[in-house]
Formats: sequence, C-alpha cells, structure tokens
Amino acid sequence: MDTIVQLIRNALCCIKDLGLFEGTFIHEAKYTHRLADLPSPLDETTPLEVLISITQLYACVSTARSGFNLLTSSVGKLRRILRIVEYRMTATSSNQKTKQPSTEADRIVNESLLKEAKFAFRSVIIGILVTPIGVCFWWLFINSWHVTSVDWFGGLPALIHALEVMELCLLPLLYLMIKDGFEMLAKSKRTGGVLENLKNGKITAASGIGIQSYETMTGWVPFWDAGTTMFADPVEGEMALVEKEVKSVEENLSAWFETKKGEKEEKINRQALADAEEKLETAVPVLRFEGYREFIYFVLNFVAFYGYLMAFVAFYGYLMAPLTFYWDDDETQPYHIQSMMFGYRNVDADWTGNFAGDLMWTVEPLIVLGSPFLVAMLKPQKKVKAD
Repeated sequence: MDTIVQLIRNALCCIKDLGLFEGTFIHEAKYTHRLADLPSPLDETTPLEVLISITQLYACVSTARSGFNLLTSSVGKLRRILRIVEYRMTATSSNQKTKQPSTEADRIVNESLLKEAKFAFRSVIIGILVTPIGVCFWWLFINSWHVTSVDWFGGLPALIHALEVMELCLLPLLYLMIKDGFEMLAKSKRTGGVLENLKNGKITAASGIGIQSYETMTGWVPFWDAGTTMFADPVEGEMALVEKEVKSVEENLSAWFETKKGEKEEKINRQALADAEEKLETAVPVLRFEGYREFIYFVLNFVAFYGYLMAFVAFYGYLMAPLTFYWDDDETQPYHIQSMMFGYRNVDADWTGNFAGDLMWTVEPLIVLGSPFLVAMLKPQKKVKAD
C-alpha cells in the first residue's frame, strides 16, 4: 500500500511540475473553495494540491509509524537474541563439563544468531532515520495547503528545517543502498561457488555449508528472525523452541551428508541434496538482480536527493531548498553554491530539482512493484522429463 501511495503522490507532483492538464479544474482553487468556506491562505489550494496533500498526510502517518515500529521491534529482537545466546552459552559450558562436543548444527544456529543480531542493530538505525522522515512529511502536507506562507507551524523556516532533517536522514540510507548492492552481488557469487563445489563433489560434509548457503538451500527462517515488542517478556517455552530449531538443522544436514546404509537411503540422500542444489541455482540470478536493483535504487534516490537539494526558491523542494533559502540572491551566491546548482538560476534550480526528485520517486515504486515479475522471469525453468 505504501508503495502504491508513493507512486500516486509523486506522479501527481510530476503533473503539477509539468503543468499537465492545465486549464482544467484540478488547477483551479475556486473548485476547492466550493467544497468548503476556507480561510486564507487555505483557499488558494487547488484540487490537485488537495490530492497531493492527502498522500503526504498518509506518508506522514505511515512512515513515522513504520519507522517507530521497526525501531521498537528490532530492540525487542535484540533482547530476545541476547537471551538465547546467554542460554546457549550456559548449555555449552554444561556440555564441555560432560565432554559433549558442539555439532555443525550448533555452528549454523550460532551463525544465524550473529547474523540476525547484526541485522536487528541495523534495523534500529534505520528506524531512527525513518521516523523523523515521516514526521517531517507533516510540513510538506501543510505546505500543499499554503500554510507555510504564513507563520502557522513555524512558516517557511520550519519547512526548510524539516527538509534539512529529511535530507540528513536520507544520507545514511543512501550509503546502506550501496552497501546492500555489493553485499547481494557478493552473496550471489558465494552461492554460485557453493553450488559448483557441491556439484563437483568438493563439499562432502556439513562443515562446508555456512548460514547463508543453508538458508538458501532450505528456506529456513528461525523464530528469532521476526521482530518482537521492545518490552516483551520471554515466550513460554522459548528455549525449547531453540532446541527444536537445532534439531531441525541437524536433520537437514544429516539428510545431505550423513552416510546412509542401503541403496534406498542413499537415493533419498542424493535427492535431498539435488533439491538443495536446485534452490541454490535458482537463488544465484535472483541475488544478482537484487544487488543491481539496490544500485538502481541508489541512483534514483541520489538524483532525488540532489534534485531536491537544488530546489526551493520559495516554498518547494527538498535539499537545494536550504541553498536557495539561505542564498536567495542569484547575484551574490558564492561560486561553490552556483557550481552545486550547475549554474542554474534559483528559479530554474527550483523547478529542475523538484521535477528530478518527483520523477525519480515515481520510477522507484514502479521498479518495486515490477520486481516480483522480473524475479519470476529470472528463475530457471524446471526441466520436465519426457516419458
């Protein structure tokens, strides 16, 4: 739903930027005034701006709530993982006293806990960044109603400061997009390497399988993968669930690598490993696509970031907004400010920056919505054996 609303919001902004359907009722404030007796400056709002404001208010509530929920649920997830790690450390100490060695299943589970802990910490950071972005959409919402032309809610300076906060929060997210892109490509390469080694018989024991490969081969999602309430108490039987996960991993590893007695058992073993190899083969192009997609997201968001940085002569734009707000005189702008705006005058920088940002954030949700279809096309087709 959020993606669809983003698409609608930025598409409407593009219509406004380009002046499409000019001369129709969507650009006439008098039609809005007919619906209600609005005071000044709200009576200047056109039907198109009303539609944009509705999507901006949705983004304000939805983004702020999503960011806060991500923050709190990730903290809860970290607390749960910490409990599990403490439990397993205690269990390991007991096993050492009784001389029971750790198994490969224990290693896989430990790697999963470490991976999910890192992901939860990263999600906390993302939640901290996304929440204020959502709150700042409030000033975009009231700006669509021309409220920032007066001193309500801080006026134009408050809008500018809100946009500065949004831009500062977006910077680390841009870095994470690049990081995710390289990580996905590396993951695709590693998956391909594991697949090749399995087919060549170079991996004959569970020790050659890491957490990434195991998850791909089985689709395993442990219960500690999900977020939970920040102050949630331990679930009853939580540690029993941990042991259940360990047992499940042991069974899968045994199905692939344990030497079976009898022809029938060996056939089952080979089939289980063949099914796992098929999942690895499917994952390689998908992971590669997801890596390149992250780079596309980075390019789109960077253009939007820089475009909105170039905007805002008066009331519109995102990051160049502060530039034209603080250096509103074309003739007295420092050279480095003029260079950042490619020599554009404020009026041109305002329109170009806004349109570039709106266009990029219209294309992005289209890619998000189209990705499932592209992923389905990338998956290799299963070969049907002829009778």
